[in-house]
Amino acid sequence: MRRSRGWLLACITLIAGLLTLDTGRSEAAERQEATYSYGSHVRQKIDAYWNPTSSTQPGIVVLHGGYWYQDSGWATWSRTFADAGYAVFSVDYRLNFENAWPAQRSDAISAIDWIKENAARFDLDPERIVLFGSSAGGQIATAVATYGSGGSRVQGVVALSPVASPYRAWNDGNHEDSTDKERKVRDNATILARCFPDPADTDTSMHASCWGTWRDMVVKNRASGSNDAPMYLIHSEGDFIPAQHSLDLERAEEVDHGMPADGVTVETVAGSSAHGGALLDIDGMPEKVLAWIDSRV
Repeated sequence: MRRSRGWLLACITLIAGLLTLDTGRSEAAERQEATYSYGSHVRQKIDAYWNPTSSTQPGIVVLHGGYWYQDSGWATWSRTFADAGYAVFSVDYRLNFENAWPAQRSDAISAIDWIKENAARFDLDPERIVLFGSSAGGQIATAVATYGSGGSRVQGVVALSPVASPYRAWNDGNHEDSTDKERKVRDNATILARCFPDPADTDTSMHASCWGTWRDMVVKNRASGSNDAPMYLIHSEGDFIPAQHSLDLERAEEVDHGMPADGVTVETVAGSSAHGGALLDIDGMPEKVLAWIDSRV
């Protein structure tokens, strides 16, 4: 009798294990992942992550950081966001040594347009899209939010450590006591613009105005209030891209151009020096970000 009970228990345990493994395989197979081109350049690619649904779902478009000159992976968080109920699109764009500004903003807009045109294949509601950017990608994301009628393009922007003012970053990195990371931002912003910032360099006979390019890269200079998408901008207290980047943008939107008081939310995480994607490793931050996105879509 003892042997029969032992054998039965072993069978039950084995079956339970197989069922658990089976469920895991089903869940893994349910999420779809694929790469698409939204343009002819090798970097104009989109990695899409989505769970098929019988209805439609909101979308998150991710713009990676990397000082405008390198790619950085967002696959892990893209999968996390997809499993939270979003169609997620991690967008690559032309880098600064390949094309000068505003190619990066143009790529982000083209990617959004492609995603909307192909919304059905991802069970995506094209009217419920939030743009998500980190560091240099945060600069591009906020630039999209303020370019033309940004508020009609996306329903909101979340940016982690956005370099909302490459000109401020250039100055911060141009001192004897500047950190290596501050200098790296300075140098790559210069490559992005193809020139050093010089207010006197406004000539357009041989090239685009150098000062005009620098002004266009500073997001607050395109702020227009009600036409722009709402933004949630996050920095750490010890961030090498300080919160003043975002506070200047907030002031331009809400004070200078009349955006409602909750149009731009700037959060500074005390006691942390996390930058960009590392901010999502802070306890409770992913939940806060998703709650903000949920409120917009």
